[in-house]
Amino acid sequence: MEAGALFNPGFLGGSFLWWVGQVADQSVWKENVKDNKHKGSGEIPGWGYRYKVRIIGIHDQGEATIPSDQLPWAQVMYPVTAGGGQGASYQTPGIKQGNFVFGFFLDGQDQQVPVIMGVLGANAQIPKSTQTGTTGGQNFTSQSGRADTVSDNDLVTERPSGTTTAGQPTGGDDPNNPPTPDVAPTKESPTDPHQETVADKTKDTVLKKKRPIWCTDPKQTSPMKGIQTIIADIQEQIQLKQESLQGYVNAVQKPINIVNGLINQINDIDALIRSASCEIAKFLRALIGLVQDFVTDLFTRVLQPIFKIAPPTIKIEILDKLVKGLELIECLFNKIGLSLCDSAEKSIRGSFARRSAGRPAPASVQPFLTDQYKDIPWFADVGDGRYNPTPMCYVEELVGEIIGENINDIINVFDAATLPIVRQIESSLDDVGSLGASASGSSGTRPRDPLLPNIPNLPAIPSFGGLGALGGAGFDIGSALGFISAIAGIFACDLSLICSPNEYHTLQEGGNATPSEDEPSNVEVARVAQKTAENPPSATNDGLDNLSTEQLRGRLDPTVTGASNPAVFQAASQARQSARAEGVSSEEVERRVLVATVRASKGSQPVTTPSPKYDTP
Repeated sequence: MEAGALFNPGFLGGSFLWWVGQVADQSVWKENVKDNKHKGSGEIPGWGYRYKVRIIGIHDQGEATIPSDQLPWAQVMYPVTAGGGQGASYQTPGIKQGNFVFGFFLDGQDQQVPVIMGVLGANAQIPKSTQTGTTGGQNFTSQSGRADTVSDNDLVTERPSGTTTAGQPTGGDDPNNPPTPDVAPTKESPTDPHQETVADKTKDTVLKKKRPIWCTDPKQTSPMKGIQTIIADIQEQIQLKQESLQGYVNAVQKPINIVNGLINQINDIDALIRSASCEIAKFLRALIGLVQDFVTDLFTRVLQPIFKIAPPTIKIEILDKLVKGLELIECLFNKIGLSLCDSAEKSIRGSFARRSAGRPAPASVQPFLTDQYKDIPWFADVGDGRYNPTPMCYVEELVGEIIGENINDIINVFDAATLPIVRQIESSLDDVGSLGASASGSSGTRPRDPLLPNIPNLPAIPSFGGLGALGGAGFDIGSALGFISAIAGIFACDLSLICSPNEYHTLQEGGNATPSEDEPSNVEVARVAQKTAENPPSATNDGLDNLSTEQLRGRLDPTVTGASNPAVFQAASQARQSARAEGVSSEEVERRVLVATVRASKGSQPVTTPSPKYDTP
């Protein structure tokens, strides 16, 4: 048989030819296998997993003589543990572009049927180029296998470093250095399975995120601590997004991709602020509840001594007005509570905008920033020692601004609830005083009604000048925020509220056990509230002018239309005419119309609280 003509001693015999090569760019072989669901095998374009391999010593390094798409197809030799596909026993090869592979020629000296036997592992210390021979790089060099989207599991947190031809450092820990060109910031070596990636940072962020505890003990901590925790979380999340932008600038080479990534980040930050604002509103409702309790208690303390001296003939009527006054106060605070989410968002955006100029982005990302980013401070550390306000400062501003925006309404409502009662009692006592004087000075007249109180000196009525009833009656914002209603304590059988002593908890460490020392100051909140009340912000300072068209569409209220609300129709029409007169693009015209529509729908103009109307006795 050995001497027969059909036997070729060079076929898998003494002429067993080894080779080492590099897998070509995936664009010339990836379509060999269908990557989505299909019905029949006839839809598969190729014959199983095969790869184009440029073999060292046989094929030139460049693409001029033998382009990558003209390289021979290399088969794959699977291990016995993988199987060949029969009986549903198979494994998918993990070969990627840029891999150095070795094998043999199945056809011996003809060298046209290479078979891949194994892969040579990459070294973690050698940078991986993002370019292949097909895309402008050099073959037979270290290349990245990531031609598609890079997942967070493979994107490293260490910025690739290097130097330019002029000796200028690139990449590295300094965010002001330009990115190292054509170097993939990815984990692509079997020797670094424990290298930190973006996915690790994300997991760590979730585990260490501080979640404020809703039922805090008001005798130990203020609801402002919960707001402080949320503000700190906003800063950390924005900082992580900004740091990831610096990393992705290295990973993405085309400017259009960088811009799209930045726009997505802006949308993420916008959604983050909106979500956090509504979370903050829960704690703001507790603070507004403290103010409401304080105002209600003040209402009672102001009117109680006056009610005691009221003539008995009008006490039923006075009681009815007292109930209506309390209802009026409750109605106002309910209205304030419904707008807390929007108010918190407006305050946060305003605080960020005021600080954005003092915390600009580093030079490495400045060329890619859009105008939308101008009102967002750069929280990520750039190594210049710049000051970053603590979350406590943001909390004091936020709470102070919200109370300051509503303090005039609170004062007006308090006046409206109190004045009618005080005036009626004053008038009744004046009448009683006149009758008493006449009786004492005339003989034979009817004596003074013994049911009426004998009051030589009328108690002092609270002053209603200046800041109004609240100012004259001793209203103090700091005391209001620290006020704890003790109504439940009247009933000895009621159970006292049992709350957690923790201010927040994390998935990794649980509760913080001991209260922190950086407590927001009620005095500072009162100062900001007074400043805001004296200089109310303009109606257009709501952050809408900085939003994109898509973001504005998401803010539209479908229940409000131009047909049902002429003010909305008029605002949109005026915005359209003004924009067209300026000659801006059609996209900008649409955006300005959306701004005007959303602003008019939300009713940004302050609404004056009407005085209560009482029935005529």
